[in-house]
Amino acid sequence: MSLIPIRKNRRSAPNSSHGLFKVRTILTCLGVGYGSMAAAQVLPPIGKPLNPSVPTTAAIVTKPGSEEPIAKLASAVVNGKVNSSVVKPTLRELELETRIKELEQAAAQRTAREVSLEQRLKSIESMVTSRASASVSSVGTQVPGTAGAIDPPPGEEALVSPAFRGGNAPSSPNPSLPADLNIQGDPAPGFDVVESPQGIQTAPSLAAAAAGAAKKPDMPLTPKLLKGYAGVGPGFVISSDDDEYQLQFHNLTQFELRQYNDMNMNPTRSGFGFPRQWLIFNGRLTKPIEYFVATNWGFTNLSLLDAFINIHYDDRIQLKLGRFKTPYSYEFYAEPVNGLINPERSIFFNNYGPNRDLGAMLWGQVLNKTTDYAVGVFNGVRSGQLDTNNAKDVIAYFNSRPFEKSGVDLLKYWNVGGSTSCNVYNGTARPEVFRTNVPYPGDPTVSPLWMQFNNGVQNFGSEKLWSMHSAWYYKSASVIGEWFAGYETYAKTASLMKGTHVPNGGWYMQAGYFLTGEQVTSRGMVQPLNNFNPKSGSGIGAVELAFRWADMNVDKSVFNFASDQRWSNNTNVVDMGVNWYWNNNIKFYLGWQRAMFGQPIQAAPGVNASAPPSYWMSSSDMLWLRAQLYY
Repeated sequence: MSLIPIRKNRRSAPNSSHGLFKVRTILTCLGVGYGSMAAAQVLPPIGKPLNPSVPTTAAIVTKPGSEEPIAKLASAVVNGKVNSSVVKPTLRELELETRIKELEQAAAQRTAREVSLEQRLKSIESMVTSRASASVSSVGTQVPGTAGAIDPPPGEEALVSPAFRGGNAPSSPNPSLPADLNIQGDPAPGFDVVESPQGIQTAPSLAAAAAGAAKKPDMPLTPKLLKGYAGVGPGFVISSDDDEYQLQFHNLTQFELRQYNDMNMNPTRSGFGFPRQWLIFNGRLTKPIEYFVATNWGFTNLSLLDAFINIHYDDRIQLKLGRFKTPYSYEFYAEPVNGLINPERSIFFNNYGPNRDLGAMLWGQVLNKTTDYAVGVFNGVRSGQLDTNNAKDVIAYFNSRPFEKSGVDLLKYWNVGGSTSCNVYNGTARPEVFRTNVPYPGDPTVSPLWMQFNNGVQNFGSEKLWSMHSAWYYKSASVIGEWFAGYETYAKTASLMKGTHVPNGGWYMQAGYFLTGEQVTSRGMVQPLNNFNPKSGSGIGAVELAFRWADMNVDKSVFNFASDQRWSNNTNVVDMGVNWYWNNNIKFYLGWQRAMFGQPIQAAPGVNASAPPSYWMSSSDMLWLRAQLYY
């Protein structure tokens, strides 16, 4: 037998109108004799896929020595034209004719679509070019479809057509387009396309495009928008999914009534007020970098309360920078103001405590987290903002729970430690007036005054303070005691170099007990066993008894700078009351405070020494009501 090879078209569908015409002519010519068989072998039946087992060449089989098929093929074409007398189309050939016409029509429609797409891509090209130049100075703008992308500005939603997003573009021409319309490297629908000033580029060219004119600079940074979540409790929280970035908002509101028994006090008056209105923003910028910002409205003063960052890679050693609580005294450094047993801290700290200051502090927990320490360097101005000299205040704090890991429940939460402050301060005496229940520099007119310096008195020289504390928590009980000592250097403005060291001291004993059974391990927020719910009657909240006796004394040498006829150098303050916690956010305090002065003082400063007895007092009593909201 002899084999006549016939080339198969490698494409499953025609790629041009010219190619379609050739196929049509050949198939028509092969309509006689073995023509139908040959065409059937070249093109599969309509609706059936190509048989992968068929070889790349087809053959017409003839008997040896027989040329009958060749003669019939030759007679089918006369002078290059189809001989209609010889060619008689079969049903199969008519089906092929119909199929060819459908392919021609589809090719024409696809050609028009490709032209439309080319025009659209050119339009996108100019848009991307202008956007690439603008993205260098535009913060947060990214190409849609990339990681961390944000929504494009209005009018640019079609920057990258949805039909051209997805995987990687093929390296070969699009097999679904005619050959003369296929653009080399033009990806099929579903593959990424990016525009550049040089023309249309496929996804493999993205790296080159990013390294060119559209490359984002390292400075200024173009931030990415991360996925995150929001939540409530405590406060309001917005965080990235991995918790690396976080913002929290908290609020502390305290509203109170101070009702004094002595109506002759001046300038002190009974009345309502806001001792604290804090707005707190805190969180982290990656987990090791924490921040805290708080503002405060206290009675009549608006101030920046705290503003610091805390570098926290390890619990054992952390670094705090900014304005924050100084580590002097247990009651100030370790006890949050919303968790105090009594509404305010003791009389000694309210007058002499360093309170907040600007500086840097190393702090942490060591020895299996049973010991807390802190040491910092500060400006040395009580609740100030700017230093008044080149000297700095060094403050250190130490607290240990020696039996925390012992398993002895009675002593497990016993704390013992101390703190110290060493400073040199030159400036107006702080405090200028001594008060019973308002921390410096709060408005002194809401508290009875028991000593005031004469005009022209300054702090000029060294200041030293010490403290020792013990705090014991067991089941529902809290028992805290602290002892203070130190000295201040005072001088008259006319003779600053003749300063006098004036010793001072004080102490307090404090106790709290939950009648409703809540367990205590330290001071802080309280979660009642049963929240207050008057509708169902299922709970009354948490009820805690509160007591404190506090003392402060200043050496009699202080009367070189203040009048011993109008003031006292010693005062004791007793507080008794009850805390009522509705839930972990709401707290009420009802109590009574009595201040007892070492000698009678003037109830109305400025009145001469021979004033009527009603202007003098040996003690002061106050009814204290306070409502607190914290979240």
